[in-house]
Amino acid sequence: MEQKDSDNSTPLVWRNSLAGKFISLMFIVVFAMMSINAYLNYHDRQESIVDNLKAQNAIIGNFIANIASQTMLAYDYDGLNEYMKEIGDGENVVYAAIFSAEGVALASFIQQRDNIIANLVNDKKEIDIKNIITALNNNPDIIHQRFPILKDKQVLGSFVIGLSKARIEEVARSKLVSTILISAGISLLLGIGIYTIFRTFTLRPIMQLVQGARRMSIGSYETDVQVQSNDELGRLAMSFNEMMRQIKNTNEEKDSALQQIQELNLSLEQRVEERTRELEIANQKLEKLALHDSLTNLPNRFCVQDNLNRGIADAKLTGAMFTVIMMDLDRFKEINDTLGHDCGDQLLVEVGRRLQSILRPTDLIGRLGGDEFAILLPDTDEVGAGFVAHKVLVSLDPPFNLVGMAFNVGASLGIATYPKHGVTTSALLKAADVAMYQAKHNKLGYCIYNPISDINTPDRLSLMTELRDAIQNDELSLFYQPKVDLKTREIIGVEALLRWQHKERGFIPPTEFIPMAEQSGLIRQLTYWVISTALMQLEAWHRAKLNISVSINLSMYNLQDTDFPSQLAQLLDQTNVENHYIQFEITESAIMNNPGHVMGVLAILGKMNVSFAIDDFGTGYSSLSTLKRLTVQEIKIDKSFVMDMATDTDDEAIVHSIVDMAHTLGLIVTAEGVESETTVEQLVNLGCDMIQGYHISRPLPPERVTHMLRNLRQPGLPEPKLGETNLTVIKGNKE
Repeated sequence: MEQKDSDNSTPLVWRNSLAGKFISLMFIVVFAMMSINAYLNYHDRQESIVDNLKAQNAIIGNFIANIASQTMLAYDYDGLNEYMKEIGDGENVVYAAIFSAEGVALASFIQQRDNIIANLVNDKKEIDIKNIITALNNNPDIIHQRFPILKDKQVLGSFVIGLSKARIEEVARSKLVSTILISAGISLLLGIGIYTIFRTFTLRPIMQLVQGARRMSIGSYETDVQVQSNDELGRLAMSFNEMMRQIKNTNEEKDSALQQIQELNLSLEQRVEERTRELEIANQKLEKLALHDSLTNLPNRFCVQDNLNRGIADAKLTGAMFTVIMMDLDRFKEINDTLGHDCGDQLLVEVGRRLQSILRPTDLIGRLGGDEFAILLPDTDEVGAGFVAHKVLVSLDPPFNLVGMAFNVGASLGIATYPKHGVTTSALLKAADVAMYQAKHNKLGYCIYNPISDINTPDRLSLMTELRDAIQNDELSLFYQPKVDLKTREIIGVEALLRWQHKERGFIPPTEFIPMAEQSGLIRQLTYWVISTALMQLEAWHRAKLNISVSINLSMYNLQDTDFPSQLAQLLDQTNVENHYIQFEITESAIMNNPGHVMGVLAILGKMNVSFAIDDFGTGYSSLSTLKRLTVQEIKIDKSFVMDMATDTDDEAIVHSIVDMAHTLGLIVTAEGVESETTVEQLVNLGCDMIQGYHISRPLPPERVTHMLRNLRQPGLPEPKLGETNLTVIKGNKE
């Protein structure tokens, strides 16, 4: 069923209309209420029929019980069977039987057409009425009743009867269906009547309002809505008509205002165009100021970062690589402090010009701040960046003429490439900055980023935390490598070497965690732990009458620590070993880093009656004048000169010269890295005092050192395992 609006050709489906929804709702509600009422009446009627049936059956049962007593006394079984036959004519009777007082069935009836009885009998030739009644006792679909048969208050037997509820329920259901059908008809008629009234007095005025709203939506405000009633819909129509008149007036006012606005907009557009041109010129100036350094006119940090961001985005799409170079001037602070900031500014401008003159048009040079510059090299790998870095250093070689004087200014450069060293702007700048400080620290000119030297990576920061915990929890250990006197062939001391067996990472070499400890400041705690542990072990050996010395390595950071002498004095006071058994080793490079300061520290420590040795001698370019002024007692020749003495005559000559020089200065000489008997014999011939290396023994835990020292005093005991200790070099065990 469909209907159409007069102002709209789109058909309106009846079920989607307001009237359709209303009549459907009314039909559903009325039908549901009448159906529920019919269902409740069905249950009440069913129970009433059952109760009436029980009452009627009770009358019949009592009557049969009264008349059956005479028949039983007369042994008239045929009469009893006649009773049962008459009882069986009832349409609801399933079974009936008369039993004697002893429980013997005297007469019975079974309705074999009943489905329940048919399932129990199941074609049996003989039917046991007693068993059938027993089986039916628990069946809820059968009403069971028993009546006693009395004669002068004496029980002669009983009459039992079973009635089926099936017929009762069938009648009740038939009545229920009839009631529901009648309810549906009444509901339908009621709904049609309500719909007719609703359509006439409610729907038609609403449709007129809808048509008026559609006319208003297309801009037609001339025709009023015609609703002839004084109810709410009539008042709504009057309000609607008034609203249309107000909208019409408002639209006329709006059209007039729009005309004025258009005229103003035209004037405003002309003024905006003029302002826009002025702003573009101002923005260009501001952009230049925002993205360029006002002193050197080079791109500033923001411009460099922006170009880096765009370079990374392009590289992700094309797969290209590019390189970042960070540069920091050497000795700039000295020039700035000496000649003033104006001279420093002139130097920065001149540096910028020189850098621009050697770079490609596609390269970008920017000033990050102070004396730091950054260079972006598109489509350039590490090799190409190294070539550019070399060109930068060469361009800075000629002196700078400032205020009538010539100055030489060097630079340190750090190189980082995308994506190898970082995939974000901050990561690349950080990597290049780390590499730059590595170049400055090691005086390399330029350096390519190496993650190993970067202590600020998440893994290395985690490792530093774990190292701090290892120091606090005593999870580190010291191994000791013997030193042998070549004249007496006796072990006269050991060198303490730090070891870290990490519970998850496994063995971590000292070359990996000691530099991190130096850079992070943990070297102070680490050194105190090493000294304290070594002194306790030395005291244990001396208590065992094993009077040897121990050598402990110091970092240049320990020598720069103003609290180190006093802290060392406290540790020495806590041990019962004489201080002359304690030696500290300092690398030659640590001494040459600041010779004057080191001399002062050694002078203070020397008053504590400890001795000093220069470690890795021959690699630090120390001068004789510096060496003779140091309060040291021993030098240890670096193993790089000792290991190849047997095959390299130059190394042998260097060792010979060092031995002679040290003896001239009154110093003891120890050769490190001794790994063969041939090297031992060469050192003996050159007059070397002591040796240390794998040919004697690898670094051992303290208990193995103790075992070895006791074996030397008891030659009959078995030697340590091959490859750990070579007792053939030591006195008392020569082959």
